[in-house]
Amino acid sequence: MDRRILHLDIDAFLASVEQLRDPSLYGRPVAVGTGVVASRSYEAKARGVATAMPLYEALRRCPDLVVRAGDARLCERYRQRVAKTLRQFAPVVEVCSLDDFYADLTGVPLRVQQALCDATASDGERSLRPLCEDVRAAVRAATGLSVAQGVGSTRTVARLATTRAKPGGICEVPMGHELDFLAEFAVRDLPGIGPKTAEQLAQFGVATVRELRVVDRELLRQTFGARGDEIYWRCRGLDEAPVRDTPALQSISRETSFEPACDDALQQHGLVRAMLSYLVDRAAAELRKTQRTCRVVAVRVRHVDGHEGESRRTQREPTDRTDELSLRARSLLDELLARRVLVRLVGVTLQGLAPRSAAQLGLFDEEERARDKLFAAVDAVRERHGFGSLLVGGASALLGHVPHGKHGFRLRTPSLTK
Repeated sequence: MDRRILHLDIDAFLASVEQLRDPSLYGRPVAVGTGVVASRSYEAKARGVATAMPLYEALRRCPDLVVRAGDARLCERYRQRVAKTLRQFAPVVEVCSLDDFYADLTGVPLRVQQALCDATASDGERSLRPLCEDVRAAVRAATGLSVAQGVGSTRTVARLATTRAKPGGICEVPMGHELDFLAEFAVRDLPGIGPKTAEQLAQFGVATVRELRVVDRELLRQTFGARGDEIYWRCRGLDEAPVRDTPALQSISRETSFEPACDDALQQHGLVRAMLSYLVDRAAAELRKTQRTCRVVAVRVRHVDGHEGESRRTQREPTDRTDELSLRARSLLDELLARRVLVRLVGVTLQGLAPRSAAQLGLFDEEERARDKLFAAVDAVRERHGFGSLLVGGASALLGHVPHGKHGFRLRTPSLTK
């Protein structure tokens, strides 16, 4: 059976989320970033704004550019919704980065298998475009986001097809047409070829994939080592790298940075403690959402002088309760704040995860069972009204210091790791 790989990319992801949050931004140039442009809308792109561009340069090129800091937590929720939607169409989905995904469509669902196995069908009849249109519509309905999709026989072909589909389109490369499709791409567009490799190839007079295919395989191997073989196969659309299902959750991390604005470290440390309480609450909520418990709590801090510290503790009994995890994390943080220096970053990681069914339930401890019911009720309220609808523990001390809304506190640079 012919192999068919789908690559999906969310169009202008961070900027699109800002437009969803504030519909008045639709049709206007929008950039997301703090210092440099992390994402920009297509309206901003048309005005010369590029990713990784300093914001001052972006504003010089586009004076009416709307700049937003972004909400990474909200973006993470949108990313999870896109992944969940894509899994309705394929059991093997690989989440590669913040805004792109791979799915192996070979043989699934049945309609795909029938289309691919019908040797008498024309290219149009065997096309997976109708399936991609279903995916696009499902993602739009679930998130409001626009996605571009590429379909090919390999990851490389599918990824490059997506670049031809942006924004919001579908590009499918039929079997047997890979060489023609890849020929006119610049070598720097091939996955795995960075600026330095492209510069080396340019010294040989190689600028396009068509020209790259003329280079001897042994020369590529001698020049680039093991990557030379990868380049040789990729430029021919023959790489066999599989789509790997995103691995099961191994840890949950939440962190954010500060821009210290006071000279009194002890005063700021109170804010750091409140922030850690909030981060633990977010991580614990994710634990319960995924039906897991943890045994290891790790807390890390980075001070303004560059000094970093981390402390962890393993508990005998696993838990998913915010109050227990907060006590453990607070104890670890107090050890790390002994230096009395302003803090630049604080974070928590929950490790040693296990399915909740494997935990000791404390059947005869009424207080413990009541606490479990309490946090189940908190999760239910937040699911309906937003995470910011309830504050737990010391996180309330952040009110008045950090912007707060329906989805919780707007953190400056929250981590997207899980």
